[in-house]
Amino acid sequence: MVDGGLARYRWIQGLMVAAGVLYCSLLLELAAGRPLNIHTSMLSDLAALDQPTSLYARGMDLTSGILLVLAVVLARPAARLGRDVAALLISTALFGVGTMLSVFLPLDCAPSLSQACLDSEGSGRAGMALFLHATFSTVAGVGCVAMAVFVLLILRRTGWGGPVGRTAAVLAGAALVSQIWLTVAIGIQELKGDDAHQPGIIQRASVVLVCLMMATVAPGLKQALTPAESLQPVG
Repeated sequence: MVDGGLARYRWIQGLMVAAGVLYCSLLLELAAGRPLNIHTSMLSDLAALDQPTSLYARGMDLTSGILLVLAVVLARPAARLGRDVAALLISTALFGVGTMLSVFLPLDCAPSLSQACLDSEGSGRAGMALFLHATFSTVAGVGCVAMAVFVLLILRRTGWGGPVGRTAAVLAGAALVSQIWLTVAIGIQELKGDDAHQPGIIQRASVVLVCLMMATVAPGLKQALTPAESLQPVG
C-alpha cells in the first residue's frame, strides 16, 4: 500500500470513529444526569429547544453528520471497487446529510417532559416542525439501515475479513435488526395513538449499536477498501 493510500485510510478511520462517538447522544444523556425517562422518551428530546442540553445535542449531531460526509468524500476512490462499495458510500452520505438536516429543525419542547408540549405537536408551526424533523430523521434512518446492509454484503463478498471483519459484521447485523425493531415499535405506538410512551430503551440500544457499527466500519472493511490503488488520492 502506498503512503498516500494509507494516510487516506487512517483519516477515514479516524473520522468514522469520531462520528460514532459524537452520534452516541446516550453519552450526553448520562453526562446531563439522565434528565429523561429512558423508558418512554426519545433521545431527540435532548435537542429540544427548551432543554439545557439542546445546544450540545444538536452540536454533536451536526458534527457527526459533517464527519460522515467528509469520510465519504475521502473514500470516493473506493467506489471503483464495486457497486456495493459505492452503495455503502451513498448510504453513509445519506445518513450524514439526514442527521445534519434534522439539527436545523429541532423540537420546540420535549414531549416526554410536558403534556402541554405533547398536545401542541399536532397544530400549527409545532406540527410542521415535528413533521420536517421526523422526515429528516427518517432520511438518516434509511441511510443507516442501508449502510448496515451494504457492510454485510461487502464483508460477505470479501470473506468477512478475519476477527475484525466478523466483529464489524456482527455489529452491522445487530444495528440493522435494532433499527427494524425500533421502526416496528414506533409504528405500533402510532397505531395505538400513544405518543406519550415511546420505545426509549429500544432506541437507546439501537443508538449504541449504530455508534459501534460506525466506529468499526473502516477497520472491518480495511481488506476490502485498501487493496492496490483504492484509497490513493484521486487525480
